[in-house]
Amino acid sequence: MLRAAIAFAVLAATATPAWPCLNGTILEGDEAVRAIVQIERFLDAGQYGQARELLGSSSGSEVHWMNEAVTGRVGDAEMVLALRTAPRRAAKIAVDYFAKRSKAQPKNLRYQAWLAEAYATLNKREEALSILTDLHKRDLMPDGFAYVTLAKLSDGVKVDEWLDVCRTRAKVKSICVIPTAARAAPARKVRSSKMKLPG
Repeated sequence: MLRAAIAFAVLAATATPAWPCLNGTILEGDEAVRAIVQIERFLDAGQYGQARELLGSSSGSEVHWMNEAVTGRVGDAEMVLALRTAPRRAAKIAVDYFAKRSKAQPKNLRYQAWLAEAYATLNKREEALSILTDLHKRDLMPDGFAYVTLAKLSDGVKVDEWLDVCRTRAKVKSICVIPTAARAAPARKVRSSKMKLPG
């Protein structure tokens, strides 16, 4: 009995729960890791409301991430959320952010895919295609959203082909769609200045 009480006391002393702080919450230790993993799952599933709620930006309460191991991932999650829910407003910032993150961690393929997604939002088609085509050729596409971005950048039957690949490979099949408006007006191809104009 005494051993069980001591073990419980040690466990309670080493646990790092989420502590309330005025109108906010402090997340540290295992609780912070569990929270960021859940946020990333929500983003991967396209469940942006739930991701925003866990990040603490919609309920009016602030979340203070005290675990240094997850603060970078929190910044990534916030940027992905902004890019997907307010793309026009967030795209320029997202390009800068993910370009820096990709340069700092070149082996992290998600940064490259997110950078391509941001480029596509800014109608920088060639930059986005260069990244995504390379990832696809090397069979290194990190998630279904990369295929959705390829579909948005494509025309004709290629749109459905990329969405089919997405449905084959994505964990959450419901993300493998693009709005009808985006299908009607695919990303514009940039005209080269060397091309001759008619007449």
